[in-house]
Amino acid sequence: MSFFNLFKKKNSDTATTEPEYAPNEPITWENTTVADDFFTGYLDAISQLENDEQTAAAETLRADEPTLQMAFIDRFAKHVQSETATIKDADERTAAIITAINTIRVHNKQMNITVRAHLAQTKKNLIGEQHEN
Repeated sequence: MSFFNLFKKKNSDTATTEPEYAPNEPITWENTTVADDFFTGYLDAISQLENDEQTAAAETLRADEPTLQMAFIDRFAKHVQSETATIKDADERTAAIITAINTIRVHNKQMNITVRAHLAQTKKNLIGEQHEN
C-alpha cells in the first residue's frame, strides 16, 4: 500500500437517500406519490393532531411543511420518471411530464417560494432527461 493511499478520500458505502418503503407498507400521505392524497392528507393530519389536543405535534408538522413537500416532490419525480420511461415520442413524454407536474401545481397556495422553485427545477430536470436519451 502506497503512502499516498492513506490520504485518499474513501468512498462511503452508506447512502444518504430517503428510506424506501416496502411494497406491503400501506400508502399514506407521508409516502404517496399522488399529489391530492399528499396535500389533503397533510392538512387532515394537522387537523387530527389539533383535535387530539396535540398542538405541539401539529406545530412541528407545520414547521416541517416545506421539507415534507420537497420530499414528496422528489418521490413524485421518481414515480413520473419511471412512468414516462417507456414513452419513446419526445413530445408525448414532455406532455405527460407537464400533465403530471400540473397535478401538483394545483396546490401552489400551500407551497412557499422555495418549494415552488424546487418543483420548477424538478420539472426542468425531468424534461431535460428525455433530450439526453
